[in-house]
Amino acid sequence: MCIIVDANKLGNFLSEPANDDAAPIREWLDRGEGSIFYSTGGKFTKEIGKEAKIRLQNYSRAGKAKLFPAAKFEQDERKLQAQGGLRSNDPHILALARASGARLLYTGDRNLIADFKDRRFIDKPRGKIYSGAANANLLTRSICTA
Repeated sequence: MCIIVDANKLGNFLSEPANDDAAPIREWLDRGEGSIFYSTGGKFTKEIGKEAKIRLQNYSRAGKAKLFPAAKFEQDERKLQAQGGLRSNDPHILALARASGARLLYTGDRNLIADFKDRRFIDKPRGKIYSGAANANLLTRSICTA
């Protein structure tokens, strides 16, 4: 079970305590039932701060997060940009989902939500959006192949 946390929600997730919407994700990770998939390359690195990177590395060392080197999906990211039709400016998130097999995304970005649910970009299986605590049931149904 895995999830990708967009940079626009990372603060909610990493704050102490986590905000109400992010708390179910933290509890899910603490129970050892899930993992965050992330990358420290490309745009994601620019979007998050140093402290967030350190906390993600700590999750990784604890087996609660998995780092995907950007080199593994940079070519796909460029392909997505060239393909056109994206509403968001987040092809790195889509490419990470495709490389990792993660199909659950925590974000508040409406354009990214539309792209993540668009079968041209994420398919077999389709992407799902965790938008808050009301979606906690998705955590136990999330799919990932890596």
